[in-house]
Amino acid sequence: MAFYDKEIKRVCESCPRLLILLINSVFSKHHAEDAEIVFLDKEQTIDANENTTYMDMFLEIENCKYHIEYQLLEGNMAIRMVEYGMRETIRGLRQNGDISRVADDKYEIEIVMPLQAVVFLAGANKEDKIRVNLHLPDGNTVTYELPCISASKTVSELSRKKMYLLIPFQQVQLYSRMIRASQYAEKTKMKLAKALYNFRINAKTELDNLYKNDILNANEVELLITSLHNIEDNLLNNDDLIRERVSEMGDEDYVALSDRLVQQGIEQGITQGYNSGLNDGITQTLKQQITKKLQKGKSIFQIAEECELTEDEVQKYVKEIEQQI
Repeated sequence: MAFYDKEIKRVCESCPRLLILLINSVFSKHHAEDAEIVFLDKEQTIDANENTTYMDMFLEIENCKYHIEYQLLEGNMAIRMVEYGMRETIRGLRQNGDISRVADDKYEIEIVMPLQAVVFLAGANKEDKIRVNLHLPDGNTVTYELPCISASKTVSELSRKKMYLLIPFQQVQLYSRMIRASQYAEKTKMKLAKALYNFRINAKTELDNLYKNDILNANEVELLITSLHNIEDNLLNNDDLIRERVSEMGDEDYVALSDRLVQQGIEQGITQGYNSGLNDGITQTLKQQITKKLQKGKSIFQIAEECELTEDEVQKYVKEIEQQI
């Protein structure tokens, strides 16, 4: 799970607008898309002799505190969410010296829980909410509900709900099958390879449409596509044959993505440095394409023909690739 925690954090910190859109959708809020996000301390230690726990994401937007947990598979999240929320509330009360107050000769404690949600990355969670019924000694019952989000929805569903942040994570629903991939027959592995490839194509198609319709900017699309490939690569670490088959299904269209970035820069009037940036982007793209073609056993002559380069240029790139290994 550590890999996915880091990947989510990277996307959120690089493009906070995507996180705000997700939060607005989940909690029916109306935070400005450029509102400041303050990432709060996720470490929870109330007493010195207690174990330290860590929340996945604890943040504040316009005086609203949010606690979001990202879970690979379905589990007993209800207890964990209540525990995390209560611990954080009590810690805050103790730090502020406001653990109790007197009102009408009675001691009272104001407990204000952060807004909480669980994002299931791999489990096909069918419930929209986690419900906790707290039965009190006086006979009263307090019902606490918090929303659940599934990244296993279709890309169109995620887009419709403005959960663009989760589009790269849709493929994580294959996690349980991929970790057992080495035990499968070749036919099953081919089906998994095709499924991963289809996730990639569907996600890229959706992201392209979101860009063309001015819903996401080019930098956001680039970030999400990078995340898409990072997650796919992590899943493919479980089986070399599946990785090989996915690689054979087609080269990646990074040049088109670079073109979109350049186009956006020109539209905004930001031209300084783009010539250099474009050259760097194209060079990196060519190296990636040449590497894949070499892995497929293609000759220098074939690569030169397909990439519209001279053989000397291909040789130069090959040397640079070898130096980076």
